[in-house]
Amino acid sequence: MRLEKELEELSFTDKLTGLYNRNYMEVRSKNYVRKDDFPTSLIMIDCNYLKEVNDHLGHEYGDLLLQRITNSIQETISKESIAIRVGGDEFLILCPHHDHQQAEKLIEQLQESFHSKTDNILKLDAAFGYYTAMDDTLPFKEAFHVADKNMYAHKKIIHQQRNHK
Repeated sequence: MRLEKELEELSFTDKLTGLYNRNYMEVRSKNYVRKDDFPTSLIMIDCNYLKEVNDHLGHEYGDLLLQRITNSIQETISKESIAIRVGGDEFLILCPHHDHQQAEKLIEQLQESFHSKTDNILKLDAAFGYYTAMDDTLPFKEAFHVADKNMYAHKKIIHQQRNHK
């Protein structure tokens, strides 16, 4: 029984960060919110310098970057929110009882936390996107897609700003 529980935890936990993983997200997506969880915001995060860190400093520093991002997320989100490493350098935060203003405030807090944990070696920076569900009319896959699309729009803006400096 204990071994089964350990295997289940391993199958739902990202080894590097300790966060839930994509397997957990896919299982949770069937019931990602309950009726009394609305509004619920889905916040997507995509790290901005992982490839450069891996290429120039090595994967151990890339891992450290992801762990610092994870620490910031865990320190910033509420106890009822759930952080998931979707894959690579992408994270999802499910935030029950968060309307769009609370989602934007949380994103601001995450950006501040990333900035405060940046040092001369590792720059913690990310693109963010979110979607706020007011009810359950939009299935998880579609809500996730909207948050992801918004995150990529933010990433494009960041990239354009960097190129114009």
